[in-house]
Amino acid sequence: MNAPPRRSELIVLVYLAVVCSLTATAMAVVVHHKSFGLAVDGLEDGVVVQADAVREAGVTADDPSTLDRIDVFVDGEEIATRRDGDRLRFTGFEPAEGEHTVRVRVRDTTMLGMEAELEHTFTVDDTAPELTVDRAGTADPRSPVTIRGTAEGAESVRVAESPATLVGGAFEATVPSSATVFVEARDSAGNTTRRRVAVPARRPETRVIRLSADDWMSGQAREAMFRRARQGEIDTVVLDVKDESGRVLHHSGVPLAQRVGAVDVRYDLRAAVRELHGAGLRAVARVVAFRDPVLARASWRAGMRDHVRDGSLVLTNPAHPEVRGYVVALAREAVALGFDDVVLDHVGGQEAEGFLAEAWEAVRAAGACLGAVLPQGAEDVDFVVPGDTP
Repeated sequence: MNAPPRRSELIVLVYLAVVCSLTATAMAVVVHHKSFGLAVDGLEDGVVVQADAVREAGVTADDPSTLDRIDVFVDGEEIATRRDGDRLRFTGFEPAEGEHTVRVRVRDTTMLGMEAELEHTFTVDDTAPELTVDRAGTADPRSPVTIRGTAEGAESVRVAESPATLVGGAFEATVPSSATVFVEARDSAGNTTRRRVAVPARRPETRVIRLSADDWMSGQAREAMFRRARQGEIDTVVLDVKDESGRVLHHSGVPLAQRVGAVDVRYDLRAAVRELHGAGLRAVARVVAFRDPVLARASWRAGMRDHVRDGSLVLTNPAHPEVRGYVVALAREAVALGFDDVVLDHVGGQEAEGFLAEAWEAVRAAGACLGAVLPQGAEDVDFVVPGDTP
């Protein structure tokens, strides 16, 4: 006959039974949690997100019917939810900046009446990086430019299309020559700060003389100009590429110039620029922008009345994209011929708003400085020639 268990043995047996029960319960919870395939979509554990991302987050499960038995808690407080197809959306939580904990509970998922849970921590960050860009400039518009600054709180910085080197909040990137550069700082949550950076060229002071096509082709006038250069009186020569009559005075490859009959070859500009550079002179191309009887009349005859500014058929419309593009194309072509600068004359009034910035970007990207004949200064050019600008 077996002896009854002693009291100490009973205590041990009870203890072992409790441990086994708890272990089995925990294992059951784990098994059920995994079998449901619970996930907090958009709020992975440890993620840093913007508040809008939290509003778009939701709970999913392998078996969508499970969603009807789910409670959601944020920072210990139960929040309202809404079934949206195969997702359970959060509707009762307005995320504040900082760290939060989300807990998802499936009710009565085990035979023992226990509950399966999933818990994630996440951080809400809606504060964009603090971006400061140092004043930039270039001595040569044909050379790359280096952009520097600080981006506190940023994970990455892009300058133009290039990733910048970012160390300790300071960034640096060297990009191709350009009149303006866009800088973007982004943090781990996707918050961004952007800056448009103007890059003026440090153009030297000049002593200028202007020659028309006829002056250049006149041996006497050209020799007088070179004599003044040798005497140190001038160091820069302005030559007409397109004049007030609308004529393009060289072998232009711009299609619109050829189509409207604007090309009236008076000299070889490429050869002229080489001669000026050979004498140590700076070469500037003068392009008359919107005083253009040739284009105005051709447009009028073709029924393109919106290319024309008024019935005088002298001024073209500076607000029309094709008209603006024509001027920019002639300016870029002048740079390709070797000119150091382009100066735009007759650039229009308020109708031409934004045109100088467009032309400045194009000319600087081609590798030259852009100036304009204006009654006062302007931000979107490298230099201004005082004068009227109808």
